[in-house]
Amino acid sequence: MTSVWVVDSNCFIHIGEMAPESFIRDLQKTLENESMSIFVTPGVHDEVRTVKFKRWPDKPNLLDKMQDVLNTITIDESEIRTLAKRIGEKASPQDVDLSLMVLATKMSKEGKDVTLVSDDFKMTLTGSGSSFGFDTCPPSTFLQRLSNLGPENQRNCLRSLSRRVRAAEMRYAISRAGEYDIQEKLTWMVDSLLTSQVNLDSEEDSSTISDERKMIAGLIRSIRGEVIKKSLLNKLGSLPEICAPVARLDQHLTSISSSESSDDVVQKYDKTAQILSEVLESTGIGLAPLGEDMAEIAHRAMAGHLYRMESALGLMAKMSGRLAVSRLHLSRALHFATLVDDVGAEMRAMHQLGLLALATDDWSRAAPLFETSDRQAQQIGASRIPHLVTAAISRHFNGDEELASSHIKAAASLVQNSKAESTDILTGIGKALLAVDCPGLAIEVFDEAMECAIESEQRDRLEKLADYLLLANTAINDNEQNQFEGLRQLLDGLNDIHEDVRDEFETKITEIDQRSSEFSKPLDETWTEWQDVSRLIPAGQPLTVLRIDEDDDGRALVVTHHAEIGALGLWLPDGGIEAAPGNLIQIKGSKIKVATPTELLREMHNIRGLVAIQNPEVLTFSVRTEEIIDEEDEN
Repeated sequence: MTSVWVVDSNCFIHIGEMAPESFIRDLQKTLENESMSIFVTPGVHDEVRTVKFKRWPDKPNLLDKMQDVLNTITIDESEIRTLAKRIGEKASPQDVDLSLMVLATKMSKEGKDVTLVSDDFKMTLTGSGSSFGFDTCPPSTFLQRLSNLGPENQRNCLRSLSRRVRAAEMRYAISRAGEYDIQEKLTWMVDSLLTSQVNLDSEEDSSTISDERKMIAGLIRSIRGEVIKKSLLNKLGSLPEICAPVARLDQHLTSISSSESSDDVVQKYDKTAQILSEVLESTGIGLAPLGEDMAEIAHRAMAGHLYRMESALGLMAKMSGRLAVSRLHLSRALHFATLVDDVGAEMRAMHQLGLLALATDDWSRAAPLFETSDRQAQQIGASRIPHLVTAAISRHFNGDEELASSHIKAAASLVQNSKAESTDILTGIGKALLAVDCPGLAIEVFDEAMECAIESEQRDRLEKLADYLLLANTAINDNEQNQFEGLRQLLDGLNDIHEDVRDEFETKITEIDQRSSEFSKPLDETWTEWQDVSRLIPAGQPLTVLRIDEDDDGRALVVTHHAEIGALGLWLPDGGIEAAPGNLIQIKGSKIKVATPTELLREMHNIRGLVAIQNPEVLTFSVRTEEIIDEEDEN
C-alpha cells in the first residue's frame, strides 16, 4: 500500500526553526527509499510563505527549497464546508486544517496509507472520532518515523531534528496547562512516539505476500515468453498455459501501430474486439475450475495486457466518433490499471475519461477526473500541466472560479520553469481538445503554446501552431466564440509573456485572424456540373474532419478543413459515416459538384462551400494508428 504524509503548517514552521542544512537531502533520500510522498494544500503555502530556514546560511525561504518534495492539491471549498458541517462547525479546526483533513480522507479512500501530521490535537480527536480512515501524529513523530525508515546515512540528522521538535512540542503543551487539560494530548504524543517504529507484518503473512508477488511476476514473465525458474513454474501449475493466449493482445496491438495510418478504423476496432473476446473466452475456460487464490494471481498477471487492449479499443472508438463506447472501454482500462497498481496507466486512463466528459460538457464529472490524474502525476513525477489546465477549464465552466484559478496558478509555475517543454505540452493539450470537438477550448490553449514557442525561440513550432490555430478557428462558429471570453482571461494566467516578444506574438495572431477571415468567405467559384476533384482540392491532399452533423433522417454533413482552402461541407445524403474530429478524408475516383452554402449552414459550421460527391463509396477515412498504443506503458 502506498504511504503518504499530509502535513500541516506547524510542522514546516518547526522545520524552518530547527532543520540543519542537510535536511532537504536527507528527506529526499528517505522519501525515495520508501516510495513515500508529502502532500499539502494551497492554504499551507499561504501560512508558511515567509518561513525561512533559520539555521542555514543566508536563511533561504523554506518553500523555495522544499518545492520539489511537496505535492500540492487544491480542495474544493464545498468539500471543506461539507466536512465542517459533518463534524460540527463550532468544533471545526481552521479552514486550512479542514482542507488537509479532506485531502487525507480522499487519499485514504483511494487505498493509500495516510498519516496526517499535525500538533493540533483537535484534528486528531476529530479524525479519530469521525472514522475518516487516516492516522495522525505530531511533527516530532513524523520525523522520528522518517528516521527509522530512511537509509543509514540519513537517520542521525532526522532523529536529532525529531528530538528538538519534540522538546518544543512538550514545552508548548506544558505552557498551555493553565488553559486546558493537557494530559490527553501528552498521552497521544507519547503513544505516537512508542509506535513510531514501523509495524511489520508477521513472518507468515509477509512470506505469503512475498510468494504471491513472486508468482505474479513469474507469470507475467511466462506470458512474455521469458524463462522462469523451475521451482516457480511448479508453483504456478497450469497458469502459464492458461494465460499464454493473452500474449496475442500485445502482438495484435503492435501490428496495428506498425503502420502510420489506417483507412478503416471501424474494421480494426471490430477485429480487435473479436481477438479480445477470443482471449477472454479461452482464459476464462481455463481459470473456471481453479480456486480463488490461483485465479486472482492470473487476473493480476493479465491485467496489464487487458489494460492496453481496453485503452486501444477506447481510443479507436473515439476515433470513429463513438464516445459512449469509448468511455466504456476506458473505464475498463482504468479498472485493469488498478489491478496492476500502475499509477501511470491509471493517470492516462483517467485523463482520457476526463476529455470525453469535456466533449459532452459534463464539467462536474470532468473536473475530479483531471484532479485525480494530477495527483497521480505527482506520485510518478509526470508533467502536471495537462491535468491542471484541463481541470482549470472544467472548474471554470462548472462555476468553481477559485479552484480554477488555483489550478492555473499551479500550472503557471511549471510553465515558467521551461517554456520550450511547455510549448510541446500545451500543443498536445490543444490537439487533444480538437480531437473531442472542443475547438474553442483548443484555441485558448494554442495561444499560450504560441507565446511559449516565441519566448523560447522555437521558430519551427510557430508555423505548425499557426496551422492548428487556423484549423481551430475554422471549426468554431461566431456564437461559440462568445462563450470563451472568461476562459481566455483565466488561461492568460498560464504564461506572462515578456514585453520584448509581445509584438511578435500579436503580429502572428493578426496574420492568423486575417487568414481565418478570408476562410470565412464563400468560395469564389462553384459549379453544378460534375468536375474532377482536383479542380477544388490539390491532388493527393486530404481534408481534416472537424465534425459530423447528422439530421433526423440520417443524412450527414461532414465538416472538413483544408489548410489552403478552409472549411468545406461534404454532403452525404446516405449517411452511415463513422468518423471523428481529426480523421483524414481523401476523395479519389469520384467527381464533385460545389455549391454556395446557405446562410444558416455558414453560421452553423463556418463552411465556404457545400460539396456533393458523385461516388461517396470511394471516400476513405484514415486515422493515425500510432496514437492507438500508449507508448508509455511498460509491463
